[in-house]
Amino acid sequence: MKRLLLGLLAGTALEAASAAPLTLEAAMAAAEAQAPALAAAAADADAADHRAAAARAAAGPSATLTGSIGWGRLDPGGYFGLTASDVTPRAAQVGIEQPLYAGGRIAGARQAARAGTDAAGAALRQSRMMLRADVAEAFGAVRAADAGLDAAEQLTRAIATAARQAALRFKSGEVPATDAQQAQARLAEAEAVAAQAAARRDTARARLARLTGLAPGELAPLPDAPPLPATVDAALQEAETRAPALAQAAAALAAAEGEARMARAQGLPQVAAYAEASTVRDQFFPGYRGDLASAGLRARWAFFASGRVRAEGEAADAGVRAARARLDDARGRLREQVIGSFAGVRAAALAAEAARRQREASAAALASVRAEVRVGLKPTLALLDAEREAAQAALRASEADAARSTAAWRLLALIGRDIGESATKM
Repeated sequence: MKRLLLGLLAGTALEAASAAPLTLEAAMAAAEAQAPALAAAAADADAADHRAAAARAAAGPSATLTGSIGWGRLDPGGYFGLTASDVTPRAAQVGIEQPLYAGGRIAGARQAARAGTDAAGAALRQSRMMLRADVAEAFGAVRAADAGLDAAEQLTRAIATAARQAALRFKSGEVPATDAQQAQARLAEAEAVAAQAAARRDTARARLARLTGLAPGELAPLPDAPPLPATVDAALQEAETRAPALAQAAAALAAAEGEARMARAQGLPQVAAYAEASTVRDQFFPGYRGDLASAGLRARWAFFASGRVRAEGEAADAGVRAARARLDDARGRLREQVIGSFAGVRAAALAAEAARRQREASAAALASVRAEVRVGLKPTLALLDAEREAAQAALRASEADAARSTAAWRLLALIGRDIGESATKM
């Protein structure tokens, strides 16, 4: 049902793409509906669920039906006065068996299967959250690339105008040749920057198209940063209980413990209750018939296996120790990553605010320089520098906004929080 809803959302986003700007939320919904990696993770989770169901079923009763039929000639050699005759030997048996005690084999298999389900579910959550972070990064990159191309084109037009004016003023003797030559050099530089910006824009749009399956046209502004933990301690506590990476490591430990339990159970007896009924015809002499019905207990114990059971048990115990060490390592790595990511979010927020102020200051300075150049208080080179600085400031502000959004989504993916969950906003 959830995948169907995601598909409907993606279809709606696709239909609306030509009529309205694409939002980050719609881009994420489209990506979740078509991402091959997410589909593979979902299939793995389904397979793990079915394996767990099979493990649970192993504790229940099983029924079997066997049969055979043949054609031949039986010659008793005159025994009991019987002569050779054509026979049709046939037999059928039906049986029901209920395990009563398996030494831990079934319980261990169920534990390992449950752990596999948990691991697959955590992998699916991680794939979904990482996909959202990737889409946020790609969306922000397109926004920044569009802003960079706009700034580069505006800079090129402004410098072209300044270069024409410098050339005219040089001809009239108002400025030296150096001003006109520097203006032409800056124009060539701006044209090269614009070409590079166009290439970055095309690359960014191609990545967003791959992730979402949409042909991105106009993009809506980046939304506010998603809700995040208020403190690094809160982020660490949330990661400890929700982080998909930690859940996968914990599931691997549980699976290893289940496998160790299964390995140790190989040296213990198995007991099951059974009920059987069979019928036989033409087996030992012509016209033979026999019917049997029985019920009781059946036991099996492999009490000697040349050391194989002990060796496999010790190997499984070593696997448990290794899985426990990996869990400890995953916990330490997660702590390190959460602290770094949280600091990165803070730094990105401060950088975005600083870039915004720089953009506003550069725009104000450009307006002043333009006026001063018009009345001859400053040379043309000062205007070219101010134009370039204003364009660069606008680009840095857009890139900083994109980096802030990406950092927030990366932190969410790391700690394992879904987008709709409530939390204190940073």
